[in-house]
Amino acid sequence: FLRRMETAEGLASPAVLSLTAHIAAYRHGAPWLDELRHYVAGTMAMVGERLRAGLPGVDWTPPQAGYLAWIDLRPLGIDEARLQEELVRTEKVAIMPGGTYGTPGFVRLNVGCPRAKAERGVDALVRAAARLRTDGA
Repeated sequence: FLRRMETAEGLASPAVLSLTAHIAAYRHGAPWLDELRHYVAGTMAMVGERLRAGLPGVDWTPPQAGYLAWIDLRPLGIDEARLQEELVRTEKVAIMPGGTYGTPGFVRLNVGCPRAKAERGVDALVRAAARLRTDGA
């Protein structure tokens, strides 16, 4: 493992505690990872439910992997800069605008956190987007 890390990954001297944790995760981490996947899937389902209820014009599907919810707000006709301002100033949340990552019109909601925090984030997004939508719905 150490030889592989040095030759293929360019890491000549990993920290001992990091190496020990890495090995332990591979040997004993499967149950924890299964629980984490289940938790994130439940959080993603919550995001979908709240988006459908609060922003019917948004058609969102959870990702196949990961903990980032990319939400396409283009159907709502919302200006990304105004949405970001509304989220930060009024809702006191930081949800990253897609333009930061080359996908304007989307927002990136990180749900790799306690579910209550993700709930606050998606609820704030729904409120802010509902106030700013220009499609007349």
